Amino acid sequence: MIPCARTAMNSIKIIVSERETALHTETQGYRSVISQLCRELAELHFEQEAEEIVASALEREALEPTYVGRGLAVPHARVAELPAAAIYITTCEPAICWPLETADTVVLIAVPAEQPELYLQLLGKVMRWRMKKQSVAQLRELLGA
Repeated sequence: MIPCARTAMNSIKIIVSERETALHTETQGYRSVISQLCRELAELHFEQEAEEIVASALEREALEPTYVGRGLAVPHARVAELPAAAIYITTCEPAICWPLETADTVVLIAVPAEQPELYLQLLGKVMRWRMKKQSVAQLRELLGA
């Protein structure tokens, strides 16, 4: 696990993890992986919001899977009264089966529901990074700028 870093952008916590523990993908699928990552993010950054983050991310995922191509999935949660925004970036080996493709990088975004512009800004930065085929380290720098 790479240490957390505070950024200038609204004190967003960025957490980067190169998987130290296995994701439970074989038996439970990508929704279970989203739940697991949401709980890990809550444990690392928030105190009580785990279930709200999980529910919001899974509700969004039910609308349309968040696999965006090139091995990247971007599940996201907008949670009322979340004390701060956080991004959990994880690389996964083996890749996680998402509908139609597999993802070896997952960028989980959690933002306060009251800040839709921040959510769109972060999602836009992640998508620009994906188009440039940059490394996870470069994504971390981009989000921290």
